[in-house]
Amino acid sequence: MVSESNRARPRRSRVESTDAARRCSTRDAAGPRRAIAGLGAIAAGIAMLMTAPLAAHASFDASLEASTPALAAAERSVGGVIVRVAPTVGTTITPGAPIALEVEVENATAETIAAGSIRLLRSAGAIDQVAELDAWVAQGRESEAAGATAADSAPEGTAQDPLDGVVVAEAEAGALAPGAVDVISVTLPPEAIDDVDDTAVIGLGAELHVDGMLVASSTEAYANAAAAASDPISLALAYPLTVPASATGLLDADDLATWTSPFGLLTRQLDAVAGRSVAIAIDPRIIASIRVLGTAAPPSALVWLDRLAELPNEIFPLAYADADVAAQVQLGLSVPIAPTSFTDVLDPADFDGDGAGAGDNTPPTDATPAPDEEPTAPPAGELPTTEQLLEWPYTRADIAWPADDTVAAGNLGVLAASGLTTAILAPGNVEAGEPWSNAASNVDASTAVVADARLTEPLREASEALTDTEWRAATGLLGAELALGSSSTSARPLTLLATFDRGAGTQSARVTATLDALAANPAVVPASISDAIGAPTVERMLVDLPETDPRRANVDRLVRAEADITAFSSILTDPQQLSGPARRDLLALLDVAWLDDRPAWDAAVGEWLLTQRNTLGAVSVVPSSQINVVSSETGVPTTILNALPYPVTVVVDVDPSNGRLIVDDQATVTVEPESRRIVRVPVAAGIGNGKVNLTVSLTSPTGVPIGAPVVIPANVQADWEGLGAAILGIVAVAFFGIGVWRNIRRLRKQRAERDAAEASGTTDASGTAAAAEVSGAADAPVVTDASGAITSPAPTGESGDERNDG
Repeated sequence: MVSESNRARPRRSRVESTDAARRCSTRDAAGPRRAIAGLGAIAAGIAMLMTAPLAAHASFDASLEASTPALAAAERSVGGVIVRVAPTVGTTITPGAPIALEVEVENATAETIAAGSIRLLRSAGAIDQVAELDAWVAQGRESEAAGATAADSAPEGTAQDPLDGVVVAEAEAGALAPGAVDVISVTLPPEAIDDVDDTAVIGLGAELHVDGMLVASSTEAYANAAAAASDPISLALAYPLTVPASATGLLDADDLATWTSPFGLLTRQLDAVAGRSVAIAIDPRIIASIRVLGTAAPPSALVWLDRLAELPNEIFPLAYADADVAAQVQLGLSVPIAPTSFTDVLDPADFDGDGAGAGDNTPPTDATPAPDEEPTAPPAGELPTTEQLLEWPYTRADIAWPADDTVAAGNLGVLAASGLTTAILAPGNVEAGEPWSNAASNVDASTAVVADARLTEPLREASEALTDTEWRAATGLLGAELALGSSSTSARPLTLLATFDRGAGTQSARVTATLDALAANPAVVPASISDAIGAPTVERMLVDLPETDPRRANVDRLVRAEADITAFSSILTDPQQLSGPARRDLLALLDVAWLDDRPAWDAAVGEWLLTQRNTLGAVSVVPSSQINVVSSETGVPTTILNALPYPVTVVVDVDPSNGRLIVDDQATVTVEPESRRIVRVPVAAGIGNGKVNLTVSLTSPTGVPIGAPVVIPANVQADWEGLGAAILGIVAVAFFGIGVWRNIRRLRKQRAERDAAEASGTTDASGTAAAAEVSGAADAPVVTDASGAITSPAPTGESGDERNDG
């Protein structure tokens, strides 16, 4: 990234809204030293609010953002004694008249600084060249860094080299409590700068002396308002319209209502750049978050979206949620990740076509409208598609804006192949070349526009300034750079690019004031980003700056976890209920703004990965105790748990550890939300009895493994079924056999009894015939005479009289 001019201060978190900023402030104030400084800052802040006038450009909205100088001091986590000098009004120096100056002294230490004196200086010689300007400004940078380094051990500073300049005035400086800020007014006579009144840039410096020791110093530079304007520079500006980093892929209605209110973050950002010659790079998440709410969107958000649609500014999209595209391509992704679905948050009742949300505020039905077409609402009751929610009539959609100093060799070619044919590069990502060269470049065999280092750094410092003096000093340096650039002998036309920072402390009121100063500067004319891209190209060498290994490792974990969720979601009837929000949240965690707060990002990544792991384990097989298999064909009972709020469909597969059981089929089952269901997988007995381990696993209908397999022990005794049948057969045969044997035995007994009876009785002469008659008429009545002897039975149908005839 382009480093801040104040080397001793880390980048601040965005102070315009923000739960994130509040968290950072709380964390920074944790140590005892910072707590003491914070108390002093509050006290000094009250005094400053009562006494310090606002600059002419400041408004009520600026007071909300910039707060007080004392609070600014409390926010700096690494501090020293900081001195700045700037004109009381304006950001240039006009020779021939008294020069009213302000010297701001800030005590960002934990100790009181004793009273001392301020010594004002000017550059000894003319500043008409870049090298001369750099030499003058570098003195103050080195002094500031040295003072901050020594702040902890020596609060009143340490011996420093005096500035190489001409002393033009001295003033007294009072004692400063920890965290306090003091502003000393000094007026220089016109003759103070007579020796350098014809140079393009006038250098001013200030030194703070306490007890004869130089405690802190600074050097600033301002354009000479009386110098003749030369060939102006064409300057294109790119401004990121984003929100603070978060771990969610959509902005909720409450945040949108707050941020689009009259003094909200998004409103202030839009106010700062609306109608100006500034290209707006917008996070598409903002547009989609408003549109998915339909008629339920906050009215202020709908009005804000209408304003955005009416802007004359160039507008191009950042990656969704301003996701880090460099990290993605360094993982080997051929196309940057994009959101896949919003169906999980769309409510049909919010898209009935009535009330708020119609017209420009709702997604267009045409996926590719012309740039001058206004978005139109979808038919009543019809839910918008992902493409419609994201669609916007961008001026151009072929620009990639990676985070500062994160692009490695080969990255630009991958981005170009994905459709992002032009990249905006930070000046630190290319080798330094001749100053004042066109932004349009050929870098690593790809097209790029490179932000100008000399203009981007002071532009960002001005937009992030927390005090009026700090803003005038930064804007003065920006004007000085432009004055030298316009008078340089570089080839013309010259079209440069400067970019505002994203994700770290930009103040909307300061942006407005800086743009006003640029508009009034005769050394610069506005240009569009398309002008910068289309200018003659300059060959530049890429500085290979891949992202750190720990960051890429975390990004890799995020990407793989999201891919697992996408595969897992195939168990749902509508997989996008799970995969859609997971993809959006992944992109939010890749937000470039997280780069300013690595500890918070690491924590957010860990929390999100744990949530995804719990989701992947929400559908599982419930472990079971041993089951007994005593038949040749049965079903293995398996309990499926679904802890998700959606119904899921899974395929249950059982794999036996040996051939004692054979599984010929799978079972497909649907489990209702947050419930359990028992399913039986059919199995058949194989060869032999004994122990079998059944591995029960789940897959989605598309074959994706779900959860971890569970081993269920089984005891197979399937031949009990054959043995039981044999026993029953034997019992049946024995039962019927005994019955038959008893009948035969009875009949034999009866025959024996008859034979015995026949053998003992008297027979007639024709015994054989009588026996035959007896045999043939077994049922005929037996007739005996008076003595008891058996006589022949009477023939059937013959009466006794007939037998006695004759």
